Amino acid sequence: MENHPEKTIPVRLAEGFYRLIQWVCMLCLAGQVLIISYAVAGRFIWNHSPAWAEEISRILMVWMSLLSAALAVKDKSHVRMTVFDKAFGKMGLKIREVVFTAINILFCGVLFWKGIELIRQTHGTKLPGSGLPTSLLYGSVCIGGVCMAVMLIYQMGGVLCQRK
Repeated sequence: MENHPEKTIPVRLAEGFYRLIQWVCMLCLAGQVLIISYAVAGRFIWNHSPAWAEEISRILMVWMSLLSAALAVKDKSHVRMTVFDKAFGKMGLKIREVVFTAINILFCGVLFWKGIELIRQTHGTKLPGSGLPTSLLYGSVCIGGVCMAVMLIYQMGGVLCQRK
């Protein structure tokens, strides 16, 4: 085993937050598999498919999609273009990374702000199959934006402090 320097509190918090998001994404995926399996079995075995199954599965998929974007941000596994990286040099790459991260944090702020508007607009309406508030679906925009912003701030700290 390698000796690692003591992890700082922000690093430990970010890693704990990452694991929490991972668990929520895994639960969303497991829920989708179970619900769709139940719906398929109901359709072909009992000749009855529950009205709520597709709706709940869609909600879980949307939540998982937006939360897993935060995981990709921390891992730097999202799509990026690196064709010009050699032209920038080391300092240029660092500046570019900080600028792009700041722009992405602003985008996450817009996601949060517009997500709040969507929640306010749809809170009084119900989804037809499950009867859940429609705002539950759009809450994923807010929470996903916040989670991505947290991971972006973590990444910016890593860039500025030379953390890998």
